[in-house]
Amino acid sequence: MTDINHGFKITVNNKTICRAGFENENSVLTCILTSSLLKNQQRNDLDFYVNGLNSDTKQHAQWFKSNLKKGDKIELEIITDDFEPPKTYKKQLTKEDVIQKKLKTYHKLKEELQEYL
Repeated sequence: MTDINHGFKITVNNKTICRAGFENENSVLTCILTSSLLKNQQRNDLDFYVNGLNSDTKQHAQWFKSNLKKGDKIELEIITDDFEPPKTYKKQLTKEDVIQKKLKTYHKLKEELQEYL
């Protein structure tokens, strides 16, 4: 195991978009490219996200989010320094926020599954 932080230099259509990465020792960094064809919902999406989680602060970060189109060219280079800060951070959920989300899901499922209870 190495103690080197890895990041991603992202280029879209020959334009550098970001140099995503964390300086701390506990983090997760992701690049997600999604193609969705959902005829019944009239959706045909091509999305690209560069996100991460600072595991020390429990904050979700986002460097890049975009819809793509046919012919777009994405280049990803592994880097180890000169990371840019995320464009946005999601606020950390409190215990009360988590409980409220779980209760909302519980009530929705209870209603949906009522005939099976």
